[in-house]
Amino acid sequence: MGATVLGNRYEILRKIGDGGMAFVYQARDKLLNRIVAVKVLRPEYVDDQEFLVKFKREAEAVASLSHPNIVNVYDVGEDGKVHYIVMEYVDGQNLKEIIQNEGCLEEYTALDIAKQIAQALSAAHRNGIIHRDIKPHNILISKDGRLVKVADFGIAKAVSSSTMTNMGSVIGSVHYISPEQAKGKHLTSNADLYSLGIVMYEMIVGRVPFVGDSPISIALKHINENITFTEEEEVRIPKSVRTIIGKLTEKEPANRYQTAEELIEDIEFVENNIDLPYVKDYDNFATSDMSSRDPSMFNGRRPAVYNDDEDQYYDEDYDDDYYDSDDYYDDDYYEEDPKSRRDLKKEKKKKARKQETPKSRRRLKIIAAILILILMGYGVAAMKYFGFNPFGDKGEDIAAPNLINMTVEQAQNELNSKGLNLTVKSQEYSNQVGEGKIISQTPSPDTKLKKGDSIGVIVSKGNSKVPVPNVVGLKLTQAEKLLNDNGLLLGNVKYEYNSAEEGTVLSQSLIGGSNDEGQKVSLVVSKGREPKKEKPSIIENTETPSEDLNNDIDNNNTNPPATGETGNNSNTGNQENNNHSGNQNTNPPTTPNTGSQGTTQGGQTNQNPGTTQGQGSNHGSQNTGSNGMN
Repeated sequence: MGATVLGNRYEILRKIGDGGMAFVYQARDKLLNRIVAVKVLRPEYVDDQEFLVKFKREAEAVASLSHPNIVNVYDVGEDGKVHYIVMEYVDGQNLKEIIQNEGCLEEYTALDIAKQIAQALSAAHRNGIIHRDIKPHNILISKDGRLVKVADFGIAKAVSSSTMTNMGSVIGSVHYISPEQAKGKHLTSNADLYSLGIVMYEMIVGRVPFVGDSPISIALKHINENITFTEEEEVRIPKSVRTIIGKLTEKEPANRYQTAEELIEDIEFVENNIDLPYVKDYDNFATSDMSSRDPSMFNGRRPAVYNDDEDQYYDEDYDDDYYDSDDYYDDDYYEEDPKSRRDLKKEKKKKARKQETPKSRRRLKIIAAILILILMGYGVAAMKYFGFNPFGDKGEDIAAPNLINMTVEQAQNELNSKGLNLTVKSQEYSNQVGEGKIISQTPSPDTKLKKGDSIGVIVSKGNSKVPVPNVVGLKLTQAEKLLNDNGLLLGNVKYEYNSAEEGTVLSQSLIGGSNDEGQKVSLVVSKGREPKKEKPSIIENTETPSEDLNNDIDNNNTNPPATGETGNNSNTGNQENNNHSGNQNTNPPTTPNTGSQGTTQGGQTNQNPGTTQGQGSNHGSQNTGSNGMN
């Protein structure tokens, strides 16, 4: 990079990263004298005005977040063609590097990292921010391994279109993408939770669940295939942890955790070992302080609180090798390094499987039969849910009412009156159905149901909110395109004279923040500089006084008097100075005028010619009107 200082403030020290869309540098903030990380956009992005607007807006939104598990964004700026974000510098490694160096992580370590990521997501989701690109590369771990920070909230949304159209350009993104994101659908916050589930899988297993020859083939696996564990992994990984990962990576968003808080609650449940007595293979106690645990959890049996009657839970010949205290207290176990301890545990478990008694196998068959019965129960429930009763008619048919556009309370009352139940399956944004009202239902209206059946509904969260871009300074065509790309419409356009170039947007009716999708934004647009107006010139009268007078005579002398009538007349009307439109004698003689012209007194010309008899003089009278003497 040419310049060593950005914005006259950030002194570049060294390059520390190279991503699909940016370079990362360690820098020193000269103003505050602290070390920061500066992310500089790659050149291919700097000429994309639409991208830059989104990039800046998202970064500024994240800058308002303050959470110990989120990398702080300090500043967003540009220096010439260099666009950059200034972030908190985390002295440590990213999670991808740790997984590559150490392989799979211990369960408690993975759970703690996942919980801190979930805490970061919880804070962001509460502020309406979806990350969209959760992956180990964006998870930073402090040098002491205690603090986890999530980075790149401000960039993910701005580059989402680039990520989708060129998945390979963003390292690793397609391996963690949610099914709905792969389909290009509208995303909700639990898309981040799906990606976190893939990250948890990679931490626990040591690899990503889906690989392929191309980004598209991997994305299709996210859509169509469920994650799996090998037989060895099912033995090694606690069932409770596998259950959490399975719920996080459900294909349907409605079947996942709906909030990060729900996930945190389950992780803490497992961390506190509440479910250990119910998980046969959960024996990884070496990762935490055993002195704080209940001794009854290490004696090969469940704690006494769950064991009032041992025969109720255990067979006499129960295979205790899985809970053998040697697994926890064997001297060799603690003398070896962690990897050796894991190998030793694997060998013991393999030996335990080989030594299974026929009774153990019989118990497995019983468990399998119970599972089949449970699945059959789910199958029956599913058939009933979709309006089919496998056991024949039970009571009268009830037609499913139409719940569309009802509130949940109204729908509940309607169904209660018919002996039916209501299940809210999910909430979605809708520009057609008002907030809190039902968008769709399953089964559909008029489906035949039985008393006690349920109707599942999807409830509107109101109009989907979209960010309002700043279009001031853009050309009108560019502004309209940017508004449309953000789900907004162009409203009224008013044109005004301005020093700005013609067609440039001067102001907009909505500024910043977010608004309903489809909202109209009115603009004021420049029509260029106002043209200069020419001052009217004073045209001098070039006609001679005699010509003026003759013109006035021609214009005013219309009623000739009888022969011999004198044209003497006094002008006493209210006149302005030198006004030729007063009460003048407009009765010239019918015979040629041989009299001399009257004299001018008081600044007014008497236009009455003399009489035909002799050469009498025609004196113009003075103006004695209300305007005074002229």
